Amino acid sequence: MAGKLLNLLALTSVALYASIYIATPVNALSSGHHHLNRQISHEIIAKRNKLNSNVKRCKQRPPTSISVSSVISSSIPTSSVVISTAPVSSPKPSSSAAQAPSPSKTVSTTPSSTPTSTGNGGNKKVGLAWANGPTSDLQFYATGAVNWVYSWDPYTPDPDNKYNLEYMPMLWGPDQVADFESVVKAGYAKYILGFNEPNEPGQSNLDPHTAATLWQQHIEPKRALGYQTCSPATSSNPNGFTWMQNFFDACNGGCTVDFICVHWYDVQASDFQTYVEKWHTTYNKDVFITEFAPQNFNGGAQPSVGDIWNFYQTVMPWIQQTSYIKGAFPFGFMHDMSNVNIADQLMATSGQPNDLGYYIINGDY
Repeated sequence: MAGKLLNLLALTSVALYASIYIATPVNALSSGHHHLNRQISHEIIAKRNKLNSNVKRCKQRPPTSISVSSVISSSIPTSSVVISTAPVSSPKPSSSAAQAPSPSKTVSTTPSSTPTSTGNGGNKKVGLAWANGPTSDLQFYATGAVNWVYSWDPYTPDPDNKYNLEYMPMLWGPDQVADFESVVKAGYAKYILGFNEPNEPGQSNLDPHTAATLWQQHIEPKRALGYQTCSPATSSNPNGFTWMQNFFDACNGGCTVDFICVHWYDVQASDFQTYVEKWHTTYNKDVFITEFAPQNFNGGAQPSVGDIWNFYQTVMPWIQQTSYIKGAFPFGFMHDMSNVNIADQLMATSGQPNDLGYYIINGDY
């Protein structure tokens, strides 16, 4: 009996030892722990973005399988388009841009000195699509090459006009009408930007007839206050051309447009040039390129840093030399790039331009 009791005590001791010193599998612990951290991190980011969403930005769009070549080949009737008949300067015939040299530097996040160059000879075409709100960072971008700024809403990021930039209020969509009417008064600005990508469900998402009504009610009357008006800016989806034609048809002569606004995201500089030229020749108007970047939304690889440098070293001189381009706003001079390739970022963490951003706003091309 004593022997059995001793055996039982020994077995109990072995079991107790095993329960204390045999470790739980490492992958189970780490999996649960890191998943919890990711969940918390996402909640914090979401709350922070909600608190800081004082500007209406171009929202994220899903990838598409649409190629630029299909946009360019679209046939667009122009006989029924009603736009302003004010004369515009005759465009110079565009020539093929010279092959851009390989970049000799990479994008840096180290602060740059405050830029002051006027290397473009005073022809100020660079614009800032500014999603950063009113901030002193704007001082780093007020160069001899930069003239324009907008913020996807009616509110200027430079309310005291410290930096002498031409602000362009936007009526993004119907949910901004009250704000737009409250601040866009005589003398507030000189130009008004139309709706943001109304052909996209994830953007202002307006059918042409609704857009025409909103324009006639809230934008057209501003012309009597001295404003010039820029068309809605469709995305580079091929249906953007059709949307714009249907918009002018729906206006039936009641929407005056002085300039055409365009957006473009894709890879090749030559496609960008052809796309912009197509809008100009279709409507015979000067063009504002209010968003553009070498960004692949079609499911392929994103351009490398070197590809992006080559793109801008090709298109910026072309923009500068093309008379019908009124202004161009590369994406992006901002901290949060949304769903656009981070290599396209033009602002360093300091709020100053990074190397690529400095190249663009320096104007020495």
